[in-house]
Amino acid sequence: MIFDLNDVEKKKVVALFDQHEKNIDYLLYIQALIWQKDINNQTNLETSDSYKKRDFLFENIEKKHPYPNEFIKKNMKWDTKLLRVEDFQTNPYFKKLSSVNFNKNDWSLTNKKLEAYSLFPYEEEYHYASNYLLKMSLGFFDQDYNYPSISLFGNEWMSLNPYEIRTMETPIITARGKVLTLGLGLGYFAYMAHLKDEVKEVHIVEMDKGLIEIFNEYLLPLFEHPEKIHIHKADAFRFVESINDKDYDFIFSDLWHDVSDGLPMYLKLKYKFNSFKYTQCHYWIESALVTYLRTLVIGVMRDEYYQIDNEYNDLQLLIKNRLKNYRISDSYELDAILSIKGLNLLMIN
Repeated sequence: MIFDLNDVEKKKVVALFDQHEKNIDYLLYIQALIWQKDINNQTNLETSDSYKKRDFLFENIEKKHPYPNEFIKKNMKWDTKLLRVEDFQTNPYFKKLSSVNFNKNDWSLTNKKLEAYSLFPYEEEYHYASNYLLKMSLGFFDQDYNYPSISLFGNEWMSLNPYEIRTMETPIITARGKVLTLGLGLGYFAYMAHLKDEVKEVHIVEMDKGLIEIFNEYLLPLFEHPEKIHIHKADAFRFVESINDKDYDFIFSDLWHDVSDGLPMYLKLKYKFNSFKYTQCHYWIESALVTYLRTLVIGVMRDEYYQIDNEYNDLQLLIKNRLKNYRISDSYELDAILSIKGLNLLMIN
């Protein structure tokens, strides 16, 4: 990668890289902090003021996990809001699962608890403004939140925590016609989509035989219209090889746990579906995946600019290889690469 910048443009690029470093510090701090049980406090504040409750939360955080810098303190506070337990526990599938539990085929369904005044993500992170400042969507409850969670060998596979419910809202609202979902999980997307009159069929691709058996025995009986549901035991990536545009009206991909394991799979599926014109394709936490990809690209650019030789994983090596023939003459060209369209051209086409 070649940088050919005048002094004014150099300042803009350096400002971008400085913001990137702040973003990384913020992200690492949040990742270490969320779900921590030592910051919660069971005190029931005698106030209905959500801002006072947020201040109470941040007083506890500052005592036990001091902020590394003012940037993190300021942004994390503005990125955090008080949520209502009732908004999640009234979800129809949540209520259905309240009477179900199992432990079979190495899979188990149990209840987990998110304690009051514990910090958690509830929506996808995204970049904001010209320097791509990282914005998080963080939440907390002022009472305990008990929720169903399905685990494999004791490791959580999917749950109805606030993040899972909120990040599924858009694909559920958008689903129509003949629907294909890649990945079964807890069956949440399939259930919510099948309730819609606009959805005629829901086809689920899942390769784990034990999970399919559990779904058929314990979860499918909860569905109001089980005749809409069709299970395909298959590897999702092999299954999609034979899919053409218009075979389905809507495809939802949900094969990953988070952005780190999801980005390679997301890029592979985007490459397959990118030419589809009729079939709508949605990907779980796509905004967060794109944000993570942009963060990796900026990181590689920064190393190239400062001639830093870092150890890279396979995806970073691929990014470096894709960028090697790029010449950057101004910040507009940099922004063009970092736009959604630019990232798409860089990594997928």
